[in-house]
Amino acid sequence: MKPSINTTTPRVWIFNGTPGDDEHHEFYEANLQSLRSSLTQRFAVPAANITVLYGPKSAGYDGPCTREALLAELEKVVAHTKTAGAGPAWIILEGHANGIPGGAMFNLPGPDVSMREIGAALKECSPEVPLLMLGTTTVSTDLMKRVSGPGRYVITASSAGDKESETEFPRALAQALAADASDANQDGVLTFTELFLATYEQVLAIYKKGNYVITEHAQLDGNGDGKGTQRPAPEDADPAQRIGLAIGGGRPKFE
Repeated sequence: MKPSINTTTPRVWIFNGTPGDDEHHEFYEANLQSLRSSLTQRFAVPAANITVLYGPKSAGYDGPCTREALLAELEKVVAHTKTAGAGPAWIILEGHANGIPGGAMFNLPGPDVSMREIGAALKECSPEVPLLMLGTTTVSTDLMKRVSGPGRYVITASSAGDKESETEFPRALAQALAADASDANQDGVLTFTELFLATYEQVLAIYKKGNYVITEHAQLDGNGDGKGTQRPAPEDADPAQRIGLAIGGGRPKFE
């Protein structure tokens, strides 16, 4: 019998750090709108289940993504995972990051936050409620190291050998969430593995179109061991194939 897929309606947090300049600000605003539209319209995630930290509430966000606000929301993530009957918790990080000795920093308006601190803030999450994280920035491999564990699924835009460089992963992720073809077997569910593969295909297409040398190599950790694979390997792909987003909020066509 085919293993069932966890398609319980998720609670989603999107943290978008400092844009850096007007051009990036315009990009992130459009990308955030695309992410929210796909989640609410294609996957029927209630708007009330989505928190977006990027700008003021007057602009349609839940507040700026400051260090204080981000850490406060991570406390809510922990509380959510300890709530009876809670659906999976999804966290998406986009923006800029930089490497530091022994780790990486997620760049925020005001004081930054380290990937180590993000991992520590999520340490008490209950493994009974799945935690799915997508680090779309450069040097995001450090995020995988900090947050992996039982009941956790992690995608990062880059691998350890990649140079510190801006990634195309945020754009590719938004495109993959919106594309019908991302549901590779057309069973009505976009699994975490399918999302990983579809997003990386979009990344490669962006590089090919621009005739660029590929500088980012996404990874998936589907078994919580803190070691991502790029293919991905079965030990990561198989567990991540059993959780995902139901298109239209329904059940899989084939179970």
